[in-house]
Amino acid sequence: MESVKMFDGRSAFKAFALAFGIAFASLPVFAKSTVTYRNSPEEVSARSVADSFVQGLSSYKNGQWKDAQLFLRQAVSDPRYSNDSNWYMIIMSQIYLEEYADAINDCSMFMENYPDSPLLSAVEYQKGRAYHCIGQNDNSVMALSGFCNQYPDSNMYSSALFWIAECFYDEFDYDTSRALYERIVADFPESAKRGDAEFKLSLIAQHDREQKLLFLLKMTGEEYLNSRENYEKQLRMSQNDDSKELRRQLNSANARVRELEGARPAAYEKTAVFEGTEVTVSNSAEESSGAGEKRVLSLKSKAAMIQKLLDDNGEGE
Repeated sequence: MESVKMFDGRSAFKAFALAFGIAFASLPVFAKSTVTYRNSPEEVSARSVADSFVQGLSSYKNGQWKDAQLFLRQAVSDPRYSNDSNWYMIIMSQIYLEEYADAINDCSMFMENYPDSPLLSAVEYQKGRAYHCIGQNDNSVMALSGFCNQYPDSNMYSSALFWIAECFYDEFDYDTSRALYERIVADFPESAKRGDAEFKLSLIAQHDREQKLLFLLKMTGEEYLNSRENYEKQLRMSQNDDSKELRRQLNSANARVRELEGARPAAYEKTAVFEGTEVTVSNSAEESSGAGEKRVLSLKSKAAMIQKLLDDNGEGE
């Protein structure tokens, strides 16, 4: 019986020792896994940046420009992700979002920091186009002209010409813009901007026709005004002549009336002086007086009519 108890005691000790040994042996493994799980702040930051980069690429691929710009900006905050391709995607996201002022600033930064990048020509092109989109046409022409001079074989050459033409078109320099549009149509038949250039040429042609029509209308209107002024001038001169003639006739009629009215007292005086011939002179005076009265009334009527005509013409006294 004692041997059995001793065996049980020994067995218990061995089990305890084995369990302790296993636990002890497992401690390094446990410690190792604990170190792997508890990342340092640098490792956490690196993982966050990597996640932002992946999300930024996915958003850019799916055309989600706002998210793409946000996540890629977070990514390029880490120097390991701050490279020309990532910055180019940020710039293009801004272009698609029409955030042209920010795009111009980032283009300038790109050109300064990555002068040897294969994406440099595309960035210079986008910068010139962005200037036009915010109305800075002088800067746009300078930037795009520099692009054309530096990259004459670029597949974006005709597009750069188009945007230069657009700058002149917006400034109402239709002759210069027409020449550039015509060059795109003639020299770059496969250009993506050919259709737009042809459309703008049709607008310029329509504008030219409208200007010619306006010029003709203006000339016709001026001729009409001149003719009307001449007619009104001649009419006024004719009215003045008529008024002068009417006034002359009025003065003549008034003078004749005064003359006839002054002759009647003289006839009566003759009757008083020559009493021997009173009947004869009186009869003659009466006859003369009757005829004179009619003549005076006729002249007064004529004078009144002439005065009315003068009053109607605004020439009355």
